[in-house]
Formats: sequence, C-alpha cells, structure tokens
Amino acid sequence: MFAKSLCALLLTLSANVWAGSNDVVVDKVWVGESVPGQNTATLELNITTVSAARLVSVSSAVADKVEIHSVSRHGGKMRAHVVDDLHLPPHRTTAFGSHRLFLVMAGLKQELNIGDRVPVSIVVEYAKQRRQTLAVEATVKKMELSYRHLGAGEVHDHR
Repeated sequence: MFAKSLCALLLTLSANVWAGSNDVVVDKVWVGESVPGQNTATLELNITTVSAARLVSVSSAVADKVEIHSVSRHGGKMRAHVVDDLHLPPHRTTAFGSHRLFLVMAGLKQELNIGDRVPVSIVVEYAKQRRQTLAVEATVKKMELSYRHLGAGEVHDHR
C-alpha cells in the first residue's frame, strides 16, 4: 500500500507530461527570457520515447513558428539547418538545446519575461501514421548573459 501511495505521489509531483499509452515523456521544458527587439528564442526540452516515433512539428502561440534545427560541421565550420521532422529512437531521451539539436521559436509575438509560462504544442507520429499532440508549458528562465541584469559599467566590449 505504501509503495503504491509513494508512486502516485511521485507521479503527481513530477513536471513531466505523459502521452498515455504511447509512452512518450516530455520534460525539462523551458525557454530563455528575451530582450526588447529580439525575435527568436531557443526552446529547450527533453523527449523520451519507449517505441520509435517521429517529431513532426512543434508550435507555440507566442511565435510565428517553431523550427527544428540540426547543427553539423561543414568544411570546418558549424552550420545549422532546418529539418522537417526528426526520428526519435526507442528507449532514448532526445535533448533539445544540446547535442546539436535545437528548437528555435521564430517571430516572437511578445517579450518573454522571467516566470512567464509559454504554451507549446508537440506533434509526434508513431507507426502507421498515428499522430498524437502533446500540450506542455515552457517556463521562461533568466538568461545568464542577459544585459538586463548588468549595470552600465559592467558591460564591456572585449574585441
């Protein structure tokens, strides 16, 4: 009885979004704060799948579009390119914001301030073209190098 109660409590307290019978977990969803005039932001999250799937699309009401970017080395230079969809291997966690994969929110419709909650919709496709839409919220976090938190005398150009 105690084990079942503890399990239920842990599931309730977790910030994960479960996709139900398809065994997909989306967690650690956040986006960095924006500054005036900024029109893009990087959305960071983890997607864990039990069975093979494809990330078909990501969208948000606060951006015109959310693009899946893959970064690779070409001729000694790192280059980002947009991919239409992304294979999600079974029994793995795919981390966006590291490992050369990024979700870019383009065409921001508003400033993103610390503490805001941003709605995000994720579409995953499984075998036989069966799709599922997951609704999550991204927390807006402080950017470590944001000029908003520095005084005028603290910002230097080191060129």
